[in-house]
Amino acid sequence: MTFNLLYLADCLKSGISYIHVSLLLAIIPLAIGTMLGTVIALIRIFRIPFLARLFDIFIPIYNGIPVIVSLFIYNLIYLIYFKSSVSGVINVALFTFSMGQTTHLSESIRAAFLAIPKGQYEASYSAGLTTLQTLRRIIIPQVIPVMLPGFTNMTVGAIKNSSIVMAIGITEVLNGSTIPCANTYSFLEGYVAAAIIYWVLNIIAENILHFIEKHFIKNR
Repeated sequence: MTFNLLYLADCLKSGISYIHVSLLLAIIPLAIGTMLGTVIALIRIFRIPFLARLFDIFIPIYNGIPVIVSLFIYNLIYLIYFKSSVSGVINVALFTFSMGQTTHLSESIRAAFLAIPKGQYEASYSAGLTTLQTLRRIIIPQVIPVMLPGFTNMTVGAIKNSSIVMAIGITEVLNGSTIPCANTYSFLEGYVAAAIIYWVLNIIAENILHFIEKHFIKNR
């Protein structure tokens, strides 16, 4: 078997046309996970009655389930109760990834909050600031640069993990890159093309987040 560069170019073109699907499956769950994860982290830090204990139990249990297993479970539930459609399957994937990002990010965000000395809360309260004002003005600006390195790794992982949706029939970068392979049954070029696309996407994402991280550290 020979490696065909022209065939690789075809696979690259096919894979690139599905970049928007992979980015959709990575960015939306990250955004949802960041928002919900922050709320859950604060609930556990400030020990909100009942909810704090509930998330103390739920988060470790859910984090112990592989994403691919969750994806299959949610997809089967969806197929039982609803008629299958492209948008429906994508929503299943978005829900699965959002749940995973929420539980993982809540732990990272909680760790970042706990890294801030408690004395800063006390000093803020003594200055007359409320809890919300303390979080918004004092704590969160310090939490962001602490959590950004971990968030960068999770972003890279989210982009790469979007490839598992091919298991439930969604065409993204990996599946799209191998479409031309159906004509020759030579899949090496397709997989190499997908690897190149994912590598470029992750390099861009890392550079953007590193720039943001330097900005926050500079203005800290």
